[in-house]
Amino acid sequence: MNKITKITFKQQVFIGIILIIAGNVLALILHKGLFANIAWILYGLILILNPVYPEKYSNDEKRAKLGSRIAGIICILAGILTRYIP
Repeated sequence: MNKITKITFKQQVFIGIILIIAGNVLALILHKGLFANIAWILYGLILILNPVYPEKYSNDEKRAKLGSRIAGIICILAGILTRYIP
């Protein structure tokens, strides 16, 4: 049976950066700003569903997870409230 490894903080941030870049590139090429908004919303959902944090904050896991979830909510709000104009 394969053991599923947990995604680290650095990996999740990298995935988020790639997701945001891909959404912005699609929005620019296709002239549909919705792609950028969807990318921000998806990244916010990732942060909420899988709250990871840097290892130096592991002494207060509860607050670190809360901080990650708040960051996810902010990303979702950015995706909902902003308008991308290519």
